[in-house]
This record gives sequence, structure tokens and C-alpha cells, in this order.
Amino acid sequence: MIVKTILDEKGPELIKVKQTDSVRMVAQVFKAERIGFALVDDSANNHVGTISERDIVQAIADGGNIEGMIAKDVMTQNVVSVGPEETIETVRDIMTARRTRHVLVKDEGLVVGVVSIGDVIKHSLAECQIDTGQLREYITGTGYQ
Repeated sequence: MIVKTILDEKGPELIKVKQTDSVRMVAQVFKAERIGFALVDDSANNHVGTISERDIVQAIADGGNIEGMIAKDVMTQNVVSVGPEETIETVRDIMTARRTRHVLVKDEGLVVGVVSIGDVIKHSLAECQIDTGQLREYITGTGYQ
């Protein structure tokens, strides 16, 4: 399976925050949207990074005062990305190697989606279930009549 298939199923919505938004506001967006990751844009709507729950926790653990922090202070700037034709297996391997839960999907330099570890697990399990069903049919002889 390729990344484009996952994005087609998820839909085009990308959650974005501004780099000047307070970290508290970003956390409120995460809670309201039931997410843990967002793209960060500058005032001209250019993509400048991402912010995750992990970024916020790390900043607080490092002694940061949440009341004075903005997204720009805690965001990640160099986020790994893949193209829409990349395989789920490759994305899984990237996530494992880099210990990340989200990978950006870029097409011609523009962010067109985000794949999360949950997306990868969901689709990997679905493929395993299909494989298991096919093997069961092969073993029992019920699939070839």
C-alpha cells in the first residue's frame, strides 16, 4: 500500500497553527481536535515546522514556562517527509528509525498530508487480516473452487 491511499481515505484536512500562537492555545487545539500534532505556519501562511505533544512536554521538562512560550519556541523545523507514492513499509521503517510518530507527505515541495503511526498500524493490521484470510482459504481449500 502507498501513502496516497491513506491520505485519500483520511481526507485533505491539515490542522495548522501559527508560529506566534501560545503553546497553551496549541494544546487547546490538540484537545479540541483530538490530535497531538499540527503544522506550524508563519504570518504569510508559509509552512515553517511542526509541533507535537512531545515537543510541548520536552519544552516544559527542560524548564520552560508554558505561559511565556509560543509555538515557534518549541516547534520542530526539520521534519522528515516522504512522497505520496512511498510505501507504508518505508514510512514504518522511517518512523521506527527516527523514533517519530508523524511523517509529512510532500508533493512537489508542498505538504499535502500527514501520516501518523496510528495510520500505519491501522493499515498494516488490515493487510495482515487480508493475508491471514487468504492463507486460511488456501489451507482449507475453500478459496479455490
